[in-house]
Amino acid sequence: MQAAQNYLGGKEEAPGYVGIFSIDLALTPYAPFTRNVSVLRRGLDRMSSRGSATFNSPEQQQQKANADQQAAAASQAAAAGAAAAGRGGAGAAIGGASADAQLAQMQSNMIRDFEVMERDQQGYSTTNGLFAIIGTLRRLPGRKSLVLFSEGLAIPPAVQRLFLGVIDAANRANVSVYTMDAAGLRAESKQAEIGAEVNKAATAGINTGYANGGGGRPLTKGLEKNEDVLRQDPHSGLGELAQETGGVLFENTNNLRQGFERIENDLRNYYLLGYTPANDAYDGRFRTIDVKVKRPGVTVAARKGYFAVRDPGGAPINAWEAPALGALEQKPVPNAFPVRAAAMLFPERDRPGLVPVVVDLSTAPLTFQPAPDGKTYTSDFAVLVRFVDQRNLVARRVSQHYEIKGPIADLERAKQGEVIFYREPELAAGLYTMESIVYDAPSGKSSVRFSTVEVPRANPDKLRMSSVVLVKRGEKIPDKDRRADNQLLVNGVVLYPNLGEPVSKGSKEVGFYFAVYPVKGKSAPESVIELLQNGNAVAQQPMPLAAADDSGRIQQLGRLPLDHLAPGTYELRAVVKQGDEQVFGSTFLRITN
Repeated sequence: MQAAQNYLGGKEEAPGYVGIFSIDLALTPYAPFTRNVSVLRRGLDRMSSRGSATFNSPEQQQQKANADQQAAAASQAAAAGAAAAGRGGAGAAIGGASADAQLAQMQSNMIRDFEVMERDQQGYSTTNGLFAIIGTLRRLPGRKSLVLFSEGLAIPPAVQRLFLGVIDAANRANVSVYTMDAAGLRAESKQAEIGAEVNKAATAGINTGYANGGGGRPLTKGLEKNEDVLRQDPHSGLGELAQETGGVLFENTNNLRQGFERIENDLRNYYLLGYTPANDAYDGRFRTIDVKVKRPGVTVAARKGYFAVRDPGGAPINAWEAPALGALEQKPVPNAFPVRAAAMLFPERDRPGLVPVVVDLSTAPLTFQPAPDGKTYTSDFAVLVRFVDQRNLVARRVSQHYEIKGPIADLERAKQGEVIFYREPELAAGLYTMESIVYDAPSGKSSVRFSTVEVPRANPDKLRMSSVVLVKRGEKIPDKDRRADNQLLVNGVVLYPNLGEPVSKGSKEVGFYFAVYPVKGKSAPESVIELLQNGNAVAQQPMPLAAADDSGRIQQLGRLPLDHLAPGTYELRAVVKQGDEQVFGSTFLRITN
C-alpha cells in the first residue's frame, strides 16, 4: 500500500491510466481505470481497510501439523498395543488405542483433503482474476503493464495449465506482468530455507526405509509439503509469470520505489519487434522466442514464445486449447473417433442470444495410460467449441480440459464411459460456423465437426420458442445440484439430448422437449405437433401446453409413439400460436427397426 501511495505522490494526475483490483476469493475493483490520483488514493484506502482470505496462514499450518502429530502418535499407540497383545497384553487397551488411531487419522485426512481443495481454490481464484484483467487490457492498443503484489503464487497441478494460459493471454494482449514480493526484505535466503526443507524431507524418507515415509505419514503428504515449500519461493510462480511475459520480479526489498520507476520507464521506452517465422504451420505447438543483442552488460526482457494457432479475435488461449485449434488446420480435418455436437437456441428474456452447446462422445477410443507402477491409469483430453462469424472472426470459444485418473482395477469401466460437454454461450444475432474439436493428448489424435448456427434477432415483446430437442434420457438430480437457469432442467430432471442418433422402434416412443416464451397480457398460447416425411404430413395432433413458471417460460415435454411409424427419417415440428402470432421449431428423427 505504501509503495503504491508513494508512486502516486502528490500529483493530481497520474502519468498513465491506472486501475486497482484485488484478487482473493473474488476479483474486486477498488478504482476504475483513471488518471485521477484522488480516485486512486481512495481506492487504496478502501483496499487497506478490507480483510483477505487466510490461505495457508500460520494458524492453518499449525493446525495441520498438530493433526498429523496426533494421527502419528495414535498410530504408534495402536501398534504398541497390538505388540503387547501378541505378548499376552490386555485386549481392552488394544481396542481403545486402535479406535483413537482411527479417529485421529480421520481428522488428519479431513484436514489434508480440505488443504488440497483450498490450494486448488486459491490457484483458480488467482488465475481467473488475472484472466479477467488481462482480457480487459487486451482491447487497448500498445504496451500495457500489470503490477502484481503477492507473497507467492500457489499454482497446484490442477491449475498449472490455466496458469500457462494466463501467460499466453498476457503475451497476446501485449501485457507485461511485473511481480513484487509483498513479503519485502526476508531475514534469510528463501532459497536456502527451501533447500533445507526439501533436503530434510528427502533425508527422512531415505532413513526410515518405509514406502510411506517417516512418522506414519504417507509419502504423498511429504511430496505435497515439498510442493508448498517450493511455491513459497517468489522465483517459482511470481518469477515465471514475470519472466515469461517480459516483466521483472522485484524481491527481497522493502523499497519498491525502484520497481515502480522501472515499470514507468519500461512503459515509455521499449522496442516492438516483429518477424515472420519460417515454419508457417498453425499446428498448435508452442514456439519459443529468444531475443539477443550484441551490446554487452545488458539484460533483455521479452516474451518467451507463443502458441502457433490461428484464432482471429485475439482472445486468450489456454494451453490445452492450442493443440485442439491446431487440428482445425489439418487437411483434411481429422476424424479419429465418433463425436456428436449440436447447438440449441433458447431465447430467454434476459439472454436472447443464449445458445446451449452439447458435445457427446464415448471414452472407448480415447487413450488410457497405466502408470509405471501398474496401480493407476490416466487419460488426458480436451473438448473445444468455437463460433466463427461471417467476417471470419471468433465470436465465442468455450472449452474443457479433462484429466481422468483412477485405480487400474476401474480401467475397463472407464473405457465404457460417456462424456457430455455442456456450455451456455451467448451470441449476437447472426450466422455462425460452429467448430467442435475433441483432442486426445497422449495420441495426438482428434476429431472435428462443423455445423451452421443461425441466431435470429429475438424481440422480448414477441412470441418466442426454443429449439425442439429429442430426449435421449433423463436423470433426477438432488435439490442442491439444481441450477434454475439450466435450460435442460425440467421438474428436477436433467434432459440429455439426442444429437442425431437413430431411435429403435423397440423403444416404443421417443421424448421431445421445447420451451415457449409467451407475451404477457395476451391469451394463453396453443400448440400443435406435426410429423412430416419428405415434406408430406404424416400426423398432426394438438398438444396442451404446461403452465408457465415464475419467469413466464413454459417448459413443454412430450412423447411421440413409434408403433405405427415405418423406419425412415422424419421431421418433428412443434407449432405454437398466441393470438395472431405464430412460431415453430423442428428437428429430424431417424427411426430404425
